[in-house]
Amino acid sequence: ARVFSSEKISCPHCHRQIKEQENTCAGCGFSLQECVRSFPFTAPPLALIIDPSQFLPARITQDLKKPYRKLRKCIPQVDICFCFVRLPGESPLAEFAFWLHNTAPEADVSRAWQLLIVGDLNSGQLTLTSGYALEPFLRRELWEAALQELAACFSDEQWKEGLTGFLKDTRVLLSTAWQEAGKNRQRQPQVTRTRPR
Repeated sequence: ARVFSSEKISCPHCHRQIKEQENTCAGCGFSLQECVRSFPFTAPPLALIIDPSQFLPARITQDLKKPYRKLRKCIPQVDICFCFVRLPGESPLAEFAFWLHNTAPEADVSRAWQLLIVGDLNSGQLTLTSGYALEPFLRRELWEAALQELAACFSDEQWKEGLTGFLKDTRVLLSTAWQEAGKNRQRQPQVTRTRPR
């Protein structure tokens, strides 16, 4: 990932670039602890579909099994989760996604390779949050385009088409990023170590 690294981790509140090990944003003071106070309830486990208000069609999880399996077969270390909620108007979507990604139970080490897409059914907005291991592989402009396509499908109530298309886009975008990372690694000068005589 370090070879490919082009994207930086940013604060979900002020969008200032931060270092992976920073617990509090130096720009605005935002932290996970602040998020926990903003969302004082237990986060659900991460799953392919989180839909507490049962807004999506009943068969949607079944409809996504095949494209989900293709994604996992192609890139087994990466998992993906779609969450659809109705947030109060004063709750920023990016902060909710950050909270869910970081407090969901049973995510342990897999959290670093998790993609989480959260949709707010009240505002119609979508956001993407990823684990730190995936950050270097995500080119924001490409993922923004994929999210725009997903949002367009949702506005037309084409849930299956939108989610299936996003899973395919995820497979293509991550496969391309992996290939590019491999090429960049091959171009790096090799350090040859010799043993002292």
